[in-house]
Amino acid sequence: MKLTIKNSVVGSIVVVGALALAACSPANENDSTETATEATTTTATSTTSTTTATDAAADAPLTLTDGFVRATVEGTPMTAIFGTLTNTTDEEISLTGFEASVDAAAYEIHEVVDGVMREKEGGLTIAAGDTHELAPGQDHLMLMGLEAPVEAGDTVDITLILGDGTEIELDPVPVRTIAAGDESYGEDGELMGNTGMDSMDHSAQ
Repeated sequence: MKLTIKNSVVGSIVVVGALALAACSPANENDSTETATEATTTTATSTTSTTTATDAAADAPLTLTDGFVRATVEGTPMTAIFGTLTNTTDEEISLTGFEASVDAAAYEIHEVVDGVMREKEGGLTIAAGDTHELAPGQDHLMLMGLEAPVEAGDTVDITLILGDGTEIELDPVPVRTIAAGDESYGEDGELMGNTGMDSMDHSAQ
């Protein structure tokens, strides 16, 4: 009787040991390794995609750093894009236009001359390796005749168009509110309060 019990215990131990051995077998190790490898590969692929997009933007002949779109003010269907343009090449570059992912009647490059804001004929020319600031009261990109408000917290996709026809898609540009004194437009489009003057004509002529 004791022998029978001992044999049963030994048999149980053998069965449990066999199951444990099976769980640790190379086949199961391979399954676990394959799962971990798949997860790692997925993460690596996602990271690579993000890095590739960022690298592509950084390698463009013309880049925009610290860029932002000013949130629109109620009743004013226009706004501007600011930031620093950098010519990353060893040749002069001309920025002749741009497009954006918001519906607008016109996308224009503007300048301020003698207190008057107007469309800049011929666009912007940036020397090799040089930068060009887009700022309130200075050169900037203008969105005019907006069909809907552009609100803080949103992002806008912008494509720069160069004189040779090259199109550069920028990373999404954030929309944010800036102080009223920095940039404020009147009902007719005149600029108010960003150069110490009460108002400035915003006509294209």
